[in-house]
Amino acid sequence: MPNEQAKDVVQDVLISLMESNLVLDLSKIRSWMYRVATRRYIDCYRRDQQYQTILQRDFFKEERVIEFDYPDFEPLYQAIQLLKHKERMVIDLYYFQEFTVKEISTILQLSQSNIKITLMRGRRHLKHLLEKEGYHYEDFI
Repeated sequence: MPNEQAKDVVQDVLISLMESNLVLDLSKIRSWMYRVATRRYIDCYRRDQQYQTILQRDFFKEERVIEFDYPDFEPLYQAIQLLKHKERMVIDLYYFQEFTVKEISTILQLSQSNIKITLMRGRRHLKHLLEKEGYHYEDFI
């Protein structure tokens, strides 16, 4: 659990303790707080899992992944479609959806270094595909 999320859980437990009308002796408060903290953690975990599921289901539908606006770049778009799924996804999120590497790593549940490597390999693969068709990087700037 990330540090910030842990702090939120602790804060929620303390607020629950202050707001509750329970009168517990000191020996039972600790177990009550532990039980509330465990439940809050489970709630956070479920919320995060549900968020990831929604992203996977709704945001990353294959037909919606890459929607381009510039018809002059059709060769580039076709070359992107030939990339591996992971490379295509990362390039789309980084260049066309304008997400940061950190945001992409959260969305795809991969490390930031993995995203950077995938971007590098995707760019290299894309350059190779474009050069094979007779295009150069400068054609798309």
